[in-house]
Amino acid sequence: MLIYSMTEKHETETGLDRARSQTSAYQKERPSDRMFRRSRRAEMRRRKAAKEDAVFFRVVYSLAGVATAFVFVLIFMASSGGGVSLASLTPLAQPWLGPVSKLEAFGFGTIGFLALFYLVRLRKK
Repeated sequence: MLIYSMTEKHETETGLDRARSQTSAYQKERPSDRMFRRSRRAEMRRRKAAKEDAVFFRVVYSLAGVATAFVFVLIFMASSGGGVSLASLTPLAQPWLGPVSKLEAFGFGTIGFLALFYLVRLRKK
C-alpha cells in the first residue's frame, strides 16, 4: 500500500504533468489564430464601410434623380406651348434675392447640400 501511494504521488508530480497543467491554465494563443481574427475583423470593417458607401451613394443618386426629373418636367411644360400653363410658377421665377429667383436658389441650395454631404462623408473616412 505504501509503495502504491508513493508511485501515485510521484506520477502526479512529474515535471511533464506540471508543465501541462500550467500551459493549459495559461495557454498561449498561436500567432496564426491572432492573424486569422485580425484579418476577419479587418474584412468585417471593410464590408461595413462598403455597405455605408452603398447607402450614401444610393441617397445621393436618388436626390439627383428626383432633381433631374423635376427639371425635365419643367422643361417639358415650358416647351409644350399648348394646354399647359406655367402661370403658377411665375412667383417662383421672379427675382427674389437680387437677380436670383426662388427656383435658382433652390437649385443652388440642393447642389450645395449634396456637396456638403459628400465632403462630410469624405472627411469621415
